[in-house]
Amino acid sequence: MKFTIPKFLQHLHSKFIGKRGTIRLFLLLSGVFMKKWLFLFAICLGSFTFASPIQDRKIDPIALSQLWRALDLPPDADIVVETQKRWLRKPNQERWEIAELSSDQRRFVLNWATDQGFFAPWKPTSQRYDKALILGATTSRMQMRLDYLKQLWDEGTRFHEIVWLTGDRPLDQRVDGLTDRCNNESEAAHILWEETNLPEEMRSLPVVFVAVPMKIEGSSQKRPNTEDTIVAWLKLSPEPCKALFVSDQPFCGYQFAVIKTNLPKAFLFDLVGQGVDATSHPAAAAITLDSIARWIYQEDLIAKSER
Repeated sequence: MKFTIPKFLQHLHSKFIGKRGTIRLFLLLSGVFMKKWLFLFAICLGSFTFASPIQDRKIDPIALSQLWRALDLPPDADIVVETQKRWLRKPNQERWEIAELSSDQRRFVLNWATDQGFFAPWKPTSQRYDKALILGATTSRMQMRLDYLKQLWDEGTRFHEIVWLTGDRPLDQRVDGLTDRCNNESEAAHILWEETNLPEEMRSLPVVFVAVPMKIEGSSQKRPNTEDTIVAWLKLSPEPCKALFVSDQPFCGYQFAVIKTNLPKAFLFDLVGQGVDATSHPAAAAITLDSIARWIYQEDLIAKSER
């Protein structure tokens, strides 16, 4: 089945995305189009006022509309509300617990995401930073992120300090290693750092471990998320700096937006992440949609703060 971009979207994209077209686009959209398209094009506008990222990253609104229609989402629905309801994983559900899409939908989503670069590596835009910050994850992904940072070091990227942003999430034997040696993600980060073979100069750098406790919500506990770890780091009162955050795909986009939302404007930041072969993961399409829903939500927060 062939998916085509509506002519009115093609026209708007070519006519209004540009410095002079920004105001005209805003005026047109505010008076004519539904909430979904307002958000899609708000994605394009935010780059003119947010200066913290060294290189800004956004979802292509035209491509997003194609994905929207291919998955049969209601055409008049609010894109933020609908993707939170349909694509976001359930509360307290982990990524490795998500059910995969049907085979046809999986194929389309993975092809679409590949075309949009969701599985390709994100490279640094500079060779020198003040700090490198590794975002917490499962033990295998934290190892992947540290290894990627080591690769970037070998390729000439430099920084003066390494910060681990982790949470005290209990390790899960289904996805984590080191379960016989430590109890949680934060403890695992210490072991990974100590036991990874690193270049001597990189090994000698100062390293800071930010360990965020589990959150109490009613009678249950919830693990810290990316935003919680960034906020915890900022509470240590770091000097404004040029920061290099390290993630991996397909999480780079939404984590980039989370950082952009929470980091003070005095900070400059970049985000890098190793690429992946998405076809090897049994729930790759569902996990990718979950990440896209989070990215859309964060971009909506950014757009609202601009108004």
